[in-house]
Amino acid sequence: MDVTVSERDDTAIVSVDGRIDAESAERLDTAISGVLARGGRRVLVNLEKAAYISSSGLRVLLGKYRDLRRTDGEMALCSLQPDVYRVFLLAGVHEVFPIYVGLDEILATNDSEPEKKENKSP
Repeated sequence: MDVTVSERDDTAIVSVDGRIDAESAERLDTAISGVLARGGRRVLVNLEKAAYISSSGLRVLLGKYRDLRRTDGEMALCSLQPDVYRVFLLAGVHEVFPIYVGLDEILATNDSEPEKKENKSP
């Protein structure tokens, strides 16, 4: 799995390419932790190229979401593939995160809190 971090305005975009499983979840954790260590308070996790997510990956995302909320930060997810979204549904965590259909949807808006558009049927 590859994880890249880019910046757009005040948002760190963490893009994942590959499977997020027990072995690779630590790389995702490290990437988001790096954003927080640099003072980042807005994180967008782009899962467009994530083919799979395990409970280890969910645990990382939930933990980092909690860390950001403690510092008045925010985290959202976008571009979930159907199989990945199904895992969020089955685990019951799909309502925890703001989930957006695509990266452009979030970045195109000028609002600090864009309207949530959940992936109901990816």
